[in-house]
Amino acid sequence: MPDSTVRPAFNPWPYALIAFFAVFISCVVGFGIFAVRQKVDLVGADYYEQEVRFQKQIDRAARTKALGQPVAITYEHATNQITVTLPAGPAAQNPLGQIRLYRPSDAALDREIALATDAQGRQCIDASVLKEGRWKVRVNWTAAGAEYFAEQTLLVAGPVAR
Repeated sequence: MPDSTVRPAFNPWPYALIAFFAVFISCVVGFGIFAVRQKVDLVGADYYEQEVRFQKQIDRAARTKALGQPVAITYEHATNQITVTLPAGPAAQNPLGQIRLYRPSDAALDREIALATDAQGRQCIDASVLKEGRWKVRVNWTAAGAEYFAEQTLLVAGPVAR
């Protein structure tokens, strides 16, 4: 006659599965609570004003593109000069504006220069005072009652060895 007091061997798998699902559900609920409590501001408090400013910038760039000729922004290593040339026509007659030299890696190096072109619509800027590296040249100007904008990235090198 078999002994009826023998217990079956302990099987840990049911307890392990229950523990795994309990930990998994706790993690999902914890992450959900964490995610809900995070502050997400996709829209600024003055989003309408920001949108209007951005739309004006898009309009300036489109108006500049419609001129037919691009704004020429070049860097000449031999003379260590940046030359900005506005396209001929009404957009270059008596322009008022500014040239902004923007250094993406260091805002302290940014410079603003008043736009003062010669009769050919050209302005030369001494680049020897600029630190070597990548610069963005942004030109904003108003002529004949319309606003224009151009931007170009330049790589400014060190002075020429003589």
